[in-house]
Amino acid sequence: MPKLKYIRQNVFQILSILTVGFPFVGYKVFGGIIISHMYDGTAAANIVAMLFIVWGLVDFVLNAIGLYTVCCRGEIRYPVCLLSLMSQKHHFLSRWRDVGEAVDTLLSFSIVALVVGKNLFVFLDGAQVKVWNICTVVNVLGAGVARLGTSLLVAG
Repeated sequence: MPKLKYIRQNVFQILSILTVGFPFVGYKVFGGIIISHMYDGTAAANIVAMLFIVWGLVDFVLNAIGLYTVCCRGEIRYPVCLLSLMSQKHHFLSRWRDVGEAVDTLLSFSIVALVVGKNLFVFLDGAQVKVWNICTVVNVLGAGVARLGTSLLVAG
């Protein structure tokens, strides 16, 4: 049962992938869908929308690989988002440890802020809004769990 051992040892890292990584994937993909519907038919909007969707799908694959490796090998060997991967390969940006993930977080929350602040849910259908809401609830609860986990690890 080595897999269970890795899961127990890395429960907060696994929860982070599940409650941050995957919801951020949803925000990027839905951001692309919203852009596509907002500017229906324009070539530039379709290109930008496709970039958001591809960005989200690449992050999905990276998060899935990260989840697999932490559960089955006990460590994440690869970045969990495209911006982290790119920053690690960039001469200047690689000086800062988590700058890619930090920028990814900022951009993901910017998508959320724009969608909520501008009430752009009208560009999503009912099922998409439900998935968006699931991403948001999981993400918010995950932030609380992560904060509690940090507190417990520091105290212990």
